[in-house]
Amino acid sequence: MGMDAVPPGPGDKLLHDDLFVSVLEATMNVEPHVHREHVDSFYVLEGTFTFDRSGEEVPLVPGDYGLAPALLVHGFRPGDAHVLNIHAPGRFWSLTRTARREGRKLDPAEYDSHDPPADGGLPRSAAIVRRAGEGETFSGPNHTVRVKAALPELCVFESDLGPGWAGPSVHLHRAHIDAFYVLDGLVALELDGASHVLQRGGFVAVEPGVPHTFHNRGDRPARILNLHAPGMRFDEYIRRLQTGEGGREFAERYDVYEVESD
Repeated sequence: MGMDAVPPGPGDKLLHDDLFVSVLEATMNVEPHVHREHVDSFYVLEGTFTFDRSGEEVPLVPGDYGLAPALLVHGFRPGDAHVLNIHAPGRFWSLTRTARREGRKLDPAEYDSHDPPADGGLPRSAAIVRRAGEGETFSGPNHTVRVKAALPELCVFESDLGPGWAGPSVHLHRAHIDAFYVLDGLVALELDGASHVLQRGGFVAVEPGVPHTFHNRGDRPARILNLHAPGMRFDEYIRRLQTGEGGREFAERYDVYEVESD
């Protein structure tokens, strides 16, 4: 698991203890609730998604991103949206999917879903809402990264890859998952020596220990959503790279291990 590219379409993309990812048709009404031990977030792919953050309804459109941290009351209203739904850690939703396949019903507390607490939970300001194009931005040669979320459980980046962008050197992570969802264009990923080309809607999750890199060898721009779970302070890693820091010891502090070529 975690090395095969998943083709475009609705449904679950990844069930893992650290990360759950699904393309969700958000046509249902989800009443306000809280998660006590994981974050719940949404990247809008199509349509309008109404994100309820602690009693305030916030319409999100394609390219917008919303995140409810643990203990923030949230829900969403019926609509026409397709969203990338991301839970981190993912073990709670993995339990629900396993139970459904086996025909069992779980108590909501087993998948970390609880009624709003008497004290109202976290203040509304604790939610994250990033509009399309928003987020701390880092630019390099032919490559731009926007930070959508940076939490201990999850870091989310939206990256524009210019035509011919060569990508990072081959590396691996030992303590976290590195996942990619293609928003536009074609992106090539090298996974443990095998090549995969992902089109819009394609997804791949790279498990710890798997050598990988990614690039845009095509003649048109590409855009991806890049997920790191746990977050490993990966935003700090990118920020410090921008200032010229580097080297093996520096990279390994953020769980990045270069793989030497044969």
